[in-house]
Amino acid sequence: SNKISHAMAMLEKPRATAATGYAEAPAAVSEAASSPASAPAAAEPSAPQVQEEASAPPAVVPAAPRRGTTLSAQERREASTYGELYSILVATEHLENAFVRAAVTNEDYEKACTQLLAQFKTLKNGLKDKFPDIRSFAQEHGLHCPLAEERLLGAGVAATALYGGAADTGKESLACFKASEHFITLLDAVKLNLKAVDELLPLVRDLQASIVQIPNLPPLSGVDRITTWLVTLNSMKASDHISEDQSRQLALDVEQAYTSLKNWLHEKT
Repeated sequence: SNKISHAMAMLEKPRATAATGYAEAPAAVSEAASSPASAPAAAEPSAPQVQEEASAPPAVVPAAPRRGTTLSAQERREASTYGELYSILVATEHLENAFVRAAVTNEDYEKACTQLLAQFKTLKNGLKDKFPDIRSFAQEHGLHCPLAEERLLGAGVAATALYGGAADTGKESLACFKASEHFITLLDAVKLNLKAVDELLPLVRDLQASIVQIPNLPPLSGVDRITTWLVTLNSMKASDHISEDQSRQLALDVEQAYTSLKNWLHEKT
C-alpha cells in the first residue's frame, strides 16, 4: 500500500506543475536566493589603493621647446674667430707651462710654438679693428695667461730661439762657424741698404738661432742686442721698413756682437 501511495504522489506532481506553470525549486537554490548575504556586493577600493591614488603626482605637461638665439652669418663668423683666439691663448699658456716643467722636448715645443705664433698673428691682423689690444680681450673673458701674453705679444718667437736649449758641446766649432756665416750675411744685407722687414727678419732669426746653439757661450757685449732686434722686427708688419737711423743702429749692433764673438773665440784658443 505504501508503494502505491508513493506512486500516486509522483503522478500528482507533474499535474500541479502543469496547472501552475512553475516548478518547485530545490531547497538549496531557494535558500541561496533568499539569503541577503549571498547577493554579490559591489567591490570597494582597499585603503592602500586609495592612498596610492591620492599620493600620485599630477601629470607632467611637456614644456614648449625654447627657440635658440638666431645669429646672422657675420655674427657667427665673429663668434668663431673669438673662439679661435681664446683657444690659442689657452693652448699657448699650457705649452709654456709644460716647457717650464720640462714636460715637453725642445723640438716639440718649438714646433708647436711656431704654429701657435703663426695662427695668432693671422688672427691678430683680422681682429685689429675689434680688439686692437689682445690683453683687453683676455681680461674681458676672464683669462689669466701671463706666459701666453709674453710669448705672443712680447717676444713673438719661441723661447728656444731666444735662450737656446741643450747644446752639444762636441759641436762647438761647427756652431761658431755657422754663427759667423749668419753674422756676415746680415752685415752684407744691411750694407746693401735692405730695410724691408720681410727681408731682414729671416736673417736676424737665423743669426739668433745659430748664436743660441753655441755651447757654454758667456754673456757677450752686443749679443743681447740681436735678441732685441728679433723682437722688434717680429712685432712689425712684413711690408714695414726700418728707418735710416734704425738701419745704422742695426749695423752697429751686429758688428759689435760679431766682434765680441771673435774675441771670445781668440781667448779660448
